[in-house]
Amino acid sequence: MAKKKSVKKDSKKRITKKISKVKTVRRIPKKKVIKKITKKVRRRVKPSKVIRANKSKIILILSRLIFFAGLALISFILSFFLTNEMFDNLFLMLTILFGFIAVGFLIVLLIFFILRILRK
Repeated sequence: MAKKKSVKKDSKKRITKKISKVKTVRRIPKKKVIKKITKKVRRRVKPSKVIRANKSKIILILSRLIFFAGLALISFILSFFLTNEMFDNLFLMLTILFGFIAVGFLIVLLIFFILRILRK
């Protein structure tokens, strides 16, 4: 049995376009597309914000310092007068908490005083 070799024919198909006889429309020319060129822009480095020790800020910090120091003192006094162990522990914890907050405001107040002295 002899094998038949398949022969491929080079058949090129011709593509034709049928043009219909339709009313021709006037072509609108395409707008020229302007390419935007991006430029590297150097951003100016903003200096860090200067902390100013205004009188209103100092008064605000001083009032908060007095408030939290007063709360710490009141809770410390109440921890001695109450005999219940639960209240004693509660008021001692409040004393520590309010004391730390008052110390934080004291540190900020001292920094503002130092800034005010150095500015002059």
